[in-house]
Amino acid sequence: MVVVLDLTARQAARVLAQAVHTRAKLELEPRPEQCSELLWGTLAGRQDEALQIDLHDCDHVPALDLLVGAMCDVRTILSGQLCMFSSYFLEVQSSRVPRRLTLAVPSAIQVANRRRFARRNPTEPVPVRLTLGSQHPPYVAILANIGPQGLGCRVVSRELDDLLLIGDELQIEFVLPWCSDLFTLPAAVCSKTPCGEEGHMIVGLEFVSQGHEGTVARIAAAIDDEAARLSERGGEL
Repeated sequence: MVVVLDLTARQAARVLAQAVHTRAKLELEPRPEQCSELLWGTLAGRQDEALQIDLHDCDHVPALDLLVGAMCDVRTILSGQLCMFSSYFLEVQSSRVPRRLTLAVPSAIQVANRRRFARRNPTEPVPVRLTLGSQHPPYVAILANIGPQGLGCRVVSRELDDLLLIGDELQIEFVLPWCSDLFTLPAAVCSKTPCGEEGHMIVGLEFVSQGHEGTVARIAAAIDDEAARLSERGGEL
């Protein structure tokens, strides 16, 4: 399952800052009327509203100068997630080694998140306590689905949409109805999607297993032990 998310302006700014800091590798796809070749490059820096990209292996691409003003689609992998945006070429420096392209900073960025593990839907309400840090009081969400490596919970959009950003870590606590264990561990936000209930969304959380391997293993065992009770036939997997 792939979920495409439109990032807020604050999220997009943070993604761009991370891309510049890590010198992210970019795949650029100019619109066909200008160039039918894919281009690859490294994000070398940002100056005001321009992104500077140093190209790799582009000797086979003719007439790069014709790209000035053309639109292009850009893709990159950050923290294991596919980030995408559209922009246009501001400048081409063909005499430079490596050759450099300058793109306008995009007005919007999307993240495509692929769920990497199966989840099952609970048959009864299960509260999940979310601790976002010392500056915010704990929030009680309702479990929407759970799997051995993560869970989804239902929250009120206006209360948490701006506080939970993709990639953020928070502390979660929950008790499954059929066992007395309190599961406490960090988790990372991996998706945010609207749900059928107006004004609510489902926040996907992936367990941070490093340093918490025992807790993650206990959660997986609890799910396996009570799979028949936990799962609804026809639920999302």
